Formats: sequence, C-alpha cells, structure tokens
Amino acid sequence: MAEVLLPRSWIMRALYLGLCVSLLFLHLLPLEHLPPKWAGPDLVMALTFGWAVRRPDYVPVLLVGFVALGLDLMLQRPPGLWAALMVIGTQTLRSRAPSLRDLTFAAEWASVASTMILITVANRVVLAILMVDQAPLGLSLMQLLSTLVAYPAVAAVSHALFGVRKRAPGDLDTTGLRS
Repeated sequence: MAEVLLPRSWIMRALYLGLCVSLLFLHLLPLEHLPPKWAGPDLVMALTFGWAVRRPDYVPVLLVGFVALGLDLMLQRPPGLWAALMVIGTQTLRSRAPSLRDLTFAAEWASVASTMILITVANRVVLAILMVDQAPLGLSLMQLLSTLVAYPAVAAVSHALFGVRKRAPGDLDTTGLRS
C-alpha cells in the first residue's frame, strides 16, 4: 500500500488550526461562576504572531482570517474587525520575518509587541468611531499586557514542543524544496 506523505507545512497548518480550536474550547469552558477579576492573554494572537515571525509558511493568510473570523463569531465580537486586524498584523510580521531572522529574541518580541499594540489601539478606535459597545479600557489594556507577557512562553513552547524555529538561510526539506 502506498504511503501518502504530506509536506511538513501542511501538517503544521493542521496543527495550528487544532491548537486554535483547542484554545477556543478552553476559553469557552464554564470553569468559573463569577466574572474573572483579570483579563487573560489572547493566546491565539500570541501563537499566530509567533508562528508568523518564525515560520510564515505555517500560517497562511486565509487560515489566519478563517480562524480569526471563527473566533469573532464564537466570542460574540463584531464579526470581521478583529479578523481583519489579525490578518493585517500577521502580514506585517510576515514581511518583517526575513529581517528578524538574524536578530535576537528581544527584537522579535519588540516587533510583535508593537504590532499587538497597534492592532489593539486600531480595534478600540474603530469600535469607538462606530459607537459599538466595548470592554472597559482597563480590561483591554490588561489583556494586551498579559498577552505581551505570555508571548515568550508561547514562543518557547512552539520552539520546544512543535519545532517552530526561525528558518535558517538555505533551509530545505527532504525533497529539496524550501520547508
């Protein structure tokens, strides 16, 4: 029987989708009966941006848009706004990935942090202009800060468990194509 081998990029895309669905499932579990006193990190954003900086081919734009739109619908956010901002942020980091390849983790973190801050501010500004109810500023800032603090852990877990490393110059897979 012939064995079908999928390229690593397709396996990692499926893993990304599975991780995002798992994080959404954990987010929706009713573990507490009272409203939380703090806003937890947006781990899907941290995961997406971490993978976009390290291996942009693992998070194609359509997959990011699909995941973010699904999160908008499931978390009852205004559909499409956060998804569009996530796609813009991912594409921005994807374009910066080659220049970040040779820099330190601190430079990567600063680049991701600036992107996270800009899309969070853009989200609040657009919602304010359209007069849509939104979370208090303190909660949004708390979530942004906790996401920024969680990013190094997400990057470390992605590196250690899933093998999402920055592409070295000349990296090729077993077929001789760029992996």
